[in-house]
Amino acid sequence: MAYSRVFIALKQGCQEYAKDVRGSVGRCVIELRNGAGRLILQAQGLRSDCDYRVCILTRDSYGEVSKPLYVDGSGKGEIRWEFSPKDIGIEVSDIKAVAVLVKDKAPLIGFVEGEYNWQGCLMAKNTYEPVKPENENAKVEAAVAEETADNENKSETDKNTENTDEKEKLIYIINEFDKDVDEIQKYSKIGTAEGEKYLFTREKIKPFGDDDTEWVKVNIKELCLVKALWKYINNPFVIKGCRDHNHLLLGKTDRNYFLGVPCKYEREYKLEAMAQGFSECKAMDNKEPEQGELCYYILKC
Repeated sequence: MAYSRVFIALKQGCQEYAKDVRGSVGRCVIELRNGAGRLILQAQGLRSDCDYRVCILTRDSYGEVSKPLYVDGSGKGEIRWEFSPKDIGIEVSDIKAVAVLVKDKAPLIGFVEGEYNWQGCLMAKNTYEPVKPENENAKVEAAVAEETADNENKSETDKNTENTDEKEKLIYIINEFDKDVDEIQKYSKIGTAEGEKYLFTREKIKPFGDDDTEWVKVNIKELCLVKALWKYINNPFVIKGCRDHNHLLLGKTDRNYFLGVPCKYEREYKLEAMAQGFSECKAMDNKEPEQGELCYYILKC
């Protein structure tokens, strides 16, 4: 009996379709058993007034789920879809991503192995189907080839300036939380070992009792000092935790950093936290989390 299974965590691709400040998340499971496929996709935190479609993406093509994703008033939606890989022209082993789309934007997107230019495969398929007259096809092929070459050149340039651009974005994002950012603009420690070390010169705390992790309290703008945490500075889940409780936790061992986001424990909130990579939930003094009590969702970096 042939069987394969892919699990994909979906993260927010753009803010405008999120129901509230907590953002949107989801998960998708795709199974293939004896030539029959099944997709189960769950999403939460989305606006209910939009028309969502779901696409399975490969490196250079895609297959569209024949059912739309309906989202209820609470922001939740689910699709269960039976399909034949032969009919959609995709093998499970070729799947690279799953996207929840509204027009050309992705409120939710998840990758199997790593991020890539998934918009390109949508553009390519939309360009060549349906079939056009021969002379028109030639023009389209030339235009696509030219755009692909431009994108490749642009990609190389972007790589060379990535670090500079990242720091400029950080300054802009941090400014949303603290208007007085002169200290950050002059901060040469951003993303350096010296900057990371600086955070742990302050008083250590033991929120979970005696463990092997050094913990300190930080705020959102201070996350810029640890390069591994840059991508979480604009994360709605992290933003809400810091705004509600006026701090975050930063932990360190010999090998890893840990980000702790404070939150009142809710069993149904676990899915959202886990989908964003926060795989562990800890209550104060390492007690068992109870409904409504303060806890921390922990991300290993």
